[in-house]
Amino acid sequence: MTISTATATTQHLLDALRPQQQSDQWLTQTQQLNWDDFVVRAIAFGLAPQVFARLKQWDAKIPPKALAKLAVTHKMQAQRSEAIYAQLAQVLNACARADLQPVALKGVHLAACYYPEPAQRPMNDIDLLFAPDELPQAEALLLELGYGGKHKSAETGARVTKHTSTFRREEAENGKATPNPYLSASLDRTIEPHSSLEESWFGLKVDITPGIRERADTAVLTPNAPACHVLNPTDLLHHICLHFSFHLIQGAPSFVQLTDLLVITQTNQVDWCPFLQRVAEAKSAGYVLAALTLAQKLVGAPLPDHILANLAAQTPNSLRQRIAQMDLAYVLRRTQQKPLVTLGDRLQRGVKDRLEIARWAPTLAEKWRVWQTAVQFTRTDTAQMLKK
Repeated sequence: MTISTATATTQHLLDALRPQQQSDQWLTQTQQLNWDDFVVRAIAFGLAPQVFARLKQWDAKIPPKALAKLAVTHKMQAQRSEAIYAQLAQVLNACARADLQPVALKGVHLAACYYPEPAQRPMNDIDLLFAPDELPQAEALLLELGYGGKHKSAETGARVTKHTSTFRREEAENGKATPNPYLSASLDRTIEPHSSLEESWFGLKVDITPGIRERADTAVLTPNAPACHVLNPTDLLHHICLHFSFHLIQGAPSFVQLTDLLVITQTNQVDWCPFLQRVAEAKSAGYVLAALTLAQKLVGAPLPDHILANLAAQTPNSLRQRIAQMDLAYVLRRTQQKPLVTLGDRLQRGVKDRLEIARWAPTLAEKWRVWQTAVQFTRTDTAQMLKK
C-alpha cells in the first residue's frame, strides 16, 4: 500500500467523525475503499467505537463483515469501560476515606463527561493528579488495594516528571500485553498518580499545573463513587492540546487525542480569553497552535475565527511555518514508526528524534537543552539497556 493510499483511507476514517458530515456524501466516497484496511485502521487508532456509533446513527449500508468487526470492537470497549470505571470507583472511594482529593484526568473524565457514551473513548490507564504532599499517601493506598508499583527516575530516559510511578495489579500483569494500547485484552488498567501536569520530553518542557486545582470543577464519573475533581473545560482543552502535541513529538498514538479536541471544542464551554491568557503565561503557544490547527484541519473542530491567528502571533516564525505545513501524512509518519530492534536502530532514532524535538523548542537555550539529553548518554534508556 502506498503512503498516499494509507493517508486517503485514514482521512476517510476521520471524515466520518466530522460534526457536519452527511452520510450520503461520505458513503459516495467509499466505492473504491478497502474496507478491511479501513476497519484495521479504525481499531488500531482507537477510533472503531466512534466510527461504529456514527455508522449506526446513519444506518449506513456497509459490508456486513466490516460492520461486524466494528460492532465487536465497540462491545469489547463497552465491557472494558465498565471494568475501568469499577476500578476507578474503588480507588475514588478509598481516596475519600483517606481524605485525598485527586483530580481525574484525560480518559476517565472525557469518556464520562464529553463523549456520548464511555465506550466511544478507549483508554489505556487511569490518570489521577494529586497534590505533591498527597503523593506518598496515595501510593501507599494503591499498594493496600493490591497494586504493585514501578518507579522510574525523572532524571533518566525522556526526563518525564509529571508522574514517576505506575501501579498495576498482579492479575493485569499476567494478562496479554500488546504494543498497541487499544488492542489490549486486559480489562484492568494501569493507574498513574501524577504530581503535576508538566509535559516534558528530552528537554522540552511546559507546565500548566499552577492554578489548576483551584479552578477545578467536580463531576460524578461513575454512580458507584463520590464526585471528584476534574479540569474545567478551558484548562482541559489546554491540557489535551499539550498532550496531543507531545504525543506527536514522542511518536505515540495520537488519533484519540485528536477526537478529544473535537469533542471539547464542540461543547462551546471553553472560555477563550482566559484560555489565550493561560497559553501566553505557560509559553505553550506553539504546541497549542499545532494541536488546534490539526484538529480543525483533520476532523473539523469548531474554533472561533481569531484563535489560530492569536496563537500564531505568539509562535516563533520557523515553528509557525512548520505547523502550517503539518497534515495527516505528517501525523502518520510520526506515529507509525518501525519498532526499534537493534542498538543501531536506537542510536539512529535517537538522533532523528532529537532533530524533530529541537524543531519544537521556541528558543536556542531550549534547543540546546534537547541536545544535552543526547550528550548526557549515560542517562539515556539506551545506556541503561547496555548496562544490563
